[in-house]
Order: sequence, then C-alpha cells, then structure tokens
Amino acid sequence: MVYHDFETMPLVLCVQDIADTLAIGRNKAYNLVNSGEIKALRLGQHFRIPREEFIRFVKAQLEESA
Repeated sequence: MVYHDFETMPLVLCVQDIADTLAIGRNKAYNLVNSGEIKALRLGQHFRIPREEFIRFVKAQLEESA
C-alpha cells in the first residue's frame, strides 16, 4: 500500500509497504533492510519495519541529498 503522509501509516510496516511508498522494487527494499539502512524486526521469515525507523530513514536521505 502506498502512504502519502506519515500520519496515515500503521505503526509497523512490511517490506512491500516501504517498496510501494518509496516507488522502488521489492528486491531493493529487501536490500535496504538486510543491509541495516532501514532497521527492521525479524519475526520468523518476515521483516517488520517500525514506522519511526522508516521516517528516520526518509529524513536521513533528504538531509544527504540537500
């Protein structure tokens, strides 16, 4: 699902949510999680990304590009 603002996001996102929101492929989203650029919880074989961690990542990317 694509989210247009932080307030409408659930507290925990899945990898597909961040891929859709960032308009990147699922493999790239998994690479961001596996590399630790986006910190995630691993529950069994699934990753869950806390909303605050995703917001931190987006803000950090904006600061780097400025």
